[in-house]
Amino acid sequence: MKADQISGVFWVIFALYFMYGSNSLGLGSLRQPGSGFFPFVCSSFILSMAIIVLIQSFIRGMGLPTKVSALWKGVSWQRATGIALIMLGYILVLEGIGFVLTAFILLLMLLKVVEGQSWKKALVISFLATTASHVIFNILLKTALPRGILGF
Repeated sequence: MKADQISGVFWVIFALYFMYGSNSLGLGSLRQPGSGFFPFVCSSFILSMAIIVLIQSFIRGMGLPTKVSALWKGVSWQRATGIALIMLGYILVLEGIGFVLTAFILLLMLLKVVEGQSWKKALVISFLATTASHVIFNILLKTALPRGILGF
């Protein structure tokens, strides 16, 4: 079995599982979406992409007959581990420190440590992205994000 076929089947099962779970949360309508609406839409998109990958893997000439083990060759495990640890730290401190400061630190670390950007570029991008997120979600959409120690 090709790697594309294995991954396609995995993502089909994954998407169907989450579509089922989303449906049990209540989908609502387009005007008044329920709590399961967004996860259902995302799962539908994943299902669509997985079906496309499966179809392509069965068409002759599309999809390489790659073994799954070949997909892991050359993976930078240090980089992947660093990203995972930064994300874990983000999850652990989000409620206490708050969204704005935590998102700023997360972006700064990803840009500086993982991507190796200059301090100036990392600080500017982190500041702009965090400010834009705060304006969009807190001010315009009035979404309840963790306030933390800064109070906003």
